Formats: sequence, C-alpha cells, structure tokens
Amino acid sequence: MTVQWWCSATGQPWTWGWKAYPGVWLFVGALAFWYLTPGRRYDGRTVAGATDRLTVRPSQLFWFFTGLLAIWLALDWPIGALGAGYLASFHTASYILLSLVAPPCLILGVPEAWVREALQRPGWGPALRLCGRPWFGLSVFNVVVLVTHVPGVLDSLMVTQLGALLVDLGWLAGGLLLWFPVMGPSPEVVRLKRPLKLAYLFASTLAPTIPSAFLTFAQYPLYSTYELAPRVFERLTAQEDQQVAGLLMKLVGDLPVWFGFGVIFFRWAREDERQRPPVHPDALRGAGLSR
Repeated sequence: MTVQWWCSATGQPWTWGWKAYPGVWLFVGALAFWYLTPGRRYDGRTVAGATDRLTVRPSQLFWFFTGLLAIWLALDWPIGALGAGYLASFHTASYILLSLVAPPCLILGVPEAWVREALQRPGWGPALRLCGRPWFGLSVFNVVVLVTHVPGVLDSLMVTQLGALLVDLGWLAGGLLLWFPVMGPSPEVVRLKRPLKLAYLFASTLAPTIPSAFLTFAQYPLYSTYELAPRVFERLTAQEDQQVAGLLMKLVGDLPVWFGFGVIFFRWAREDERQRPPVHPDALRGAGLSR
C-alpha cells in the first residue's frame, strides 16, 4: 500500500477511519524544531544579541504553538483530507486556518530580537524589509487567493500531493506576507502607522469577496474535484457544499481580520489616552467642573 504523505484528492470513498499523513507531521515538527532551537539557525556562530534571542516570553510561546495547532488542524486528518478531495466547505476551512488564523499567531510568537539579528545577515535585511511593505504583502495575498480559487487551477493541483502541497504552502506564505506589515515585531521593518494598518486590513477583505460571491451564487458546482467526489454526507449536495464554502469564506474568513482591526483600534485609543497631559485641578475649578 502506497503511503500518502500529503492530503490530496484520491477519488476513494470517504471513511471516518483515521489515516496518517507523515508529511504533515514532518512539516509541523520542523517548524517547532526551528522555533525551539534558535541557536542552530546561525551555524553555531555568536551573533550580537544572541543571548537575548534565547529568551522567549510565555505569551510568545503560546501564540507560536497556537499557530502550529492551526496549521496542523488545517492540514491533517480529517479537515485536511476532507478539504483536499471531498468537500469545498472543508477546503475553505483549511484556507481560513492557513491564511488568516495561523500567520498572525506565528508572527506574534517571534521575539523582536530575532528579527533584528536576521537584519544583520547578508540578504536577510532587504528581504525582511520587502515583507514589511504593505503593498507587497497585500498584492501577493490577493494573487494567491484569486489564483488558487480558479476552477481550472484548483482542479489541476488537488489531484496530486505536490499540487495540494503547493496550494497549502501558498495560502500559508500569502497569509504570513499579509499579516507581517501589521503584526511584525520590529519597528525597523514594519513602519505602517496605526490608521494605515486599519485601512490595510479593510483592504485585505475585498479580494476574497470575489471567489466568495462566485461560490455562493453560482448556479452549478464550479469544481469538478468536489462535484465528482464520493459524497461524505448524502443530504449535502455538491452545490450546497459550495454555497457553504462561499459563506464561510466571507462570514468566518473576515472574523480574524476584524478581530485584528479591533485590537489595533483599541490599543491605539488606549495609548492616545495615556499620552494626554494631566489636567490641572485649577483648570477644572475654572471651568466649574470641580468643587
């Protein structure tokens, strides 16, 4: 029996029996190894501030492994397997987890000192500064989302493990580039001011509206991968599943963005209130506001 390393369309009847996907475990494990062994990423050389890099706050550890959990849920059985070749709605759930949930969590888990050290290494500085540019992140994310939801492209990719892997990695990379200008830990790389961050997040919700509308209002199934797949739920037709996918993409997919929008807005308001100079009691008495 051939081992399937990555979730992809198989055409086989769906079974709720657990199935192993070693490629997913290796990918998630490699990310965890990278995070927990920071010194090995620099070939054992001493870099300025290396001792600071080893200090990871508990909150950063929590956020990074929350992001890893989101990746694992999106790629492994059953969500990854159902989304790869059976249900468009689960395919959209994987998209939301990989593009909109995992990336901000991973970025929040990276200490600022790590980014500052990377800036000192040849080639890393220009690459990180490019990732901090909002036009770049938004452009790449929009292209990835639109291209991977073109029926011909998706149907061609999902039939092979390599193609399905490219779709998943594209969503994750696009999400990281989308969120980095907003959540990036280093002000030397991320220079977007808070009002522009709010506008940027709002703009990020526009492009996914296009595939969401097509999925929701199309009069026929758009993807042969899911139209011809063995049915998982007998009462759920391929078109109904597609409509659920469209609604999930918009209604649920926008929630992480609006959550980030709210966090930025309220932090901005709180800091603005802290920076206001205290009002002298004499001024209150002169205005008749104090006894």
